Amino acid sequence: MTTRAATRGHLVPLRRPQPSLDALSEDGLIAAVAAGDRAARATLFERHVDDVHRFVARLSCADAAAVDDLVQATFVTAFSAARSFRGDASTKVWLCGVAANVARTWARGEIRRKAAMSAAADALPTEAGSTTARLEQRQAYARLLAAVGELRHELRAAFVLVDMEGARGQDAAAALGIPEGTLWRRLHEARTALRRALPELGGEEGAR
Repeated sequence: MTTRAATRGHLVPLRRPQPSLDALSEDGLIAAVAAGDRAARATLFERHVDDVHRFVARLSCADAAAVDDLVQATFVTAFSAARSFRGDASTKVWLCGVAANVARTWARGEIRRKAAMSAAADALPTEAGSTTARLEQRQAYARLLAAVGELRHELRAAFVLVDMEGARGQDAAAALGIPEGTLWRRLHEARTALRRALPELGGEEGAR
């Protein structure tokens, strides 16, 4: 009895505590999501919901309620597509690629509404005693949003992902499922169209 007790005291438990999801790497978290871990899905959502929301708001000509719906749809789609994640781009950029596809589907059945872009611009935060420069900056940003909203979806997705979200060209191309050369052609076309619509942009195209 004594020998058995002593022996049991040195046994390694078969069930070890699982590491906190907060400590998982992005790849590990995606793997857990692909395995159907509901807590991992919640963690993925919490980590990236702000990034996806900002991307969708910039990408789609939609009101706040529609943006929220598109964000939810993006994560539902991402949960199902997690098994196909290969790590070619960062998790954030991959999610933005999923969001671009979700938004494209939504846009096919939605009439563009310029009023929605104006409403989004009007909703930009203001502060008491704002300077003229600050007001002009908000107005310029509103004009940019409106002009971006007039681009074809594929041009808009490339421009928002690279020039507004700061994704690397290679990562953006992988997320959008297109060759890198196609991405740069779309960026060139988008930037050219925006310079025509907004002469104040001027300057030469940036390289990333």
